[in-house]
Amino acid sequence: MVCATAAEAMSRANAERLFGRTPALFVFDFRDQAGGDLPRQVQQVAKAFPDADLMVVAEAADSSAFAACIQITGAPGKLTFLMAPFQRHVAISAVQTLAERFRAISDSRRALSDSSAAIGGLEFQIQELRIRLDIAKHAARHDDLTGVLNRNGYVEELTARLAKNRQNQTVLMIDLDRFKAVNDTLGHSAGDDLVRKICLGVGRVIPAGGVLARLGGDEFGVIVEATTESSIPNLCTQILQVCAQTRYILGHEVQVSASIGVARQGAIQSEMELMRQADLALYAAKWEGRNRYRVFDSALDKATQYRLSIENGLERALRSGQFNMVYQPIVEARSGKIHGFEALIRWDSPEHGAISPSEFIPIAEETGLILDIGDWIARQALKDCRRWNGPYVSINLSARQFLRHNVADHILRYAAEANVPPDRIQIELTETAIIDDVERADHNLKILRAAGVRVALDDFGTGYSSLVYLKQFAIDCIKIDKSFVDNVTRDRQSAMIIASVAKLASTLGMSVVAEGVETEDQRQVLIAAGCDTLQGFLFGRPIAPGEVRRLMGEAD
Repeated sequence: MVCATAAEAMSRANAERLFGRTPALFVFDFRDQAGGDLPRQVQQVAKAFPDADLMVVAEAADSSAFAACIQITGAPGKLTFLMAPFQRHVAISAVQTLAERFRAISDSRRALSDSSAAIGGLEFQIQELRIRLDIAKHAARHDDLTGVLNRNGYVEELTARLAKNRQNQTVLMIDLDRFKAVNDTLGHSAGDDLVRKICLGVGRVIPAGGVLARLGGDEFGVIVEATTESSIPNLCTQILQVCAQTRYILGHEVQVSASIGVARQGAIQSEMELMRQADLALYAAKWEGRNRYRVFDSALDKATQYRLSIENGLERALRSGQFNMVYQPIVEARSGKIHGFEALIRWDSPEHGAISPSEFIPIAEETGLILDIGDWIARQALKDCRRWNGPYVSINLSARQFLRHNVADHILRYAAEANVPPDRIQIELTETAIIDDVERADHNLKILRAAGVRVALDDFGTGYSSLVYLKQFAIDCIKIDKSFVDNVTRDRQSAMIIASVAKLASTLGMSVVAEGVETEDQRQVLIAAGCDTLQGFLFGRPIAPGEVRRLMGEAD
């Protein structure tokens, strides 16, 4: 555009802006003109369009005007002088150079603007990602059901506390007793509600600065700083009381208890070791009867190592023939005539010597080896029974073994293999074996009793629902627990209980065996109470199969 004055040029340039076109170059042609007005016009344009390039075409004699123009713009790089006279191609080349420079600068500005916008967008995204990361970190460390720390958060917190090396951190592992029954009877929604309520209650008794976490299922973890000798026992007692409270869950009255394992930091710096010790103490609390707490000590560690050694040796013992069977007589109370023998397993370990069944049978139950061991007991007992005439053999079946769906078929098949008629077999069950799965227990008992196998309810009186199952399953024999027999001569109440049980059994057409008879006085009291069959050291200790045959007057 060719304009007469700078004012006209600026007016037209402003009009072009409305169409999105930005002026790039203003050329001031002052050839054949006095340069006095040039600085003023340059000043007007430079102020109105600071990004545009300026070119002055003039005679070289106007050097004072040029100096004024440079001073006005304040940026010599924005002002180009083209001295007349000049060739046409020189002017074209100068304009092209300025145009290319403008384009390059404009591109840089746009790139800078775009990058600034991109940076702003990235900063927003980074801020959003940080928020999401904080949410994810919180979720990764917290339990979504209760809102307290989860196992990951608990371990991180314990690690951080141990790193402070104050040596006074105490870890509590809490596990609810009988929680599975709530889930099984009322459903998982009820179990979740119970967990939330117990977690809220426990959280209220945790001291300031303490940490509560849900480690999974019905297991919780606590970290506190023990300040006094009595603070931890007091805290454990409060937690046990909170957990044992009766609560209403989905319209039902629910009560559970808890077991607690405690481990103190001392010189321990490993969070895994401290949690391991608390877990061992928790296991011991459950083993000792539940609804209690147990503090880890060196004796517990030794007992745990011993238990682990037994656990590892059980399968090897079964494979290598370390187990053997012994048999204790079951006799007629008045005459002492042998009616049968209870089959009892023994383990002679090369590492530990003789190990009591009370030690290894519960471990076999937990590991699942009781199924293989139980099968071996049944087969061996029936083989031994075949070698003596008359008396029956009484075989103990664990709850896990009895509730196997085909246990009746197993027993009858083993009897057939040993050529022992079913009426010379008695199985002994505890109440737990029946009440854990009543429907399956009923199915197995019907098959066994239909074949002629006798059924005895062992440890009668130590459970809480015996009378119900006596009637439902038509048990053949009740075995009264030794704990009652021990006191029968000193405690009138024990004698009355035994007499009542004997009368009940007689009414239902069942026999009664009193276990653990060790003295003649006990025998006489039990006979007077109505017990027709007895078992205990008074009549014989458990003996090997060969001794059974000699006792029965048979050749070995």
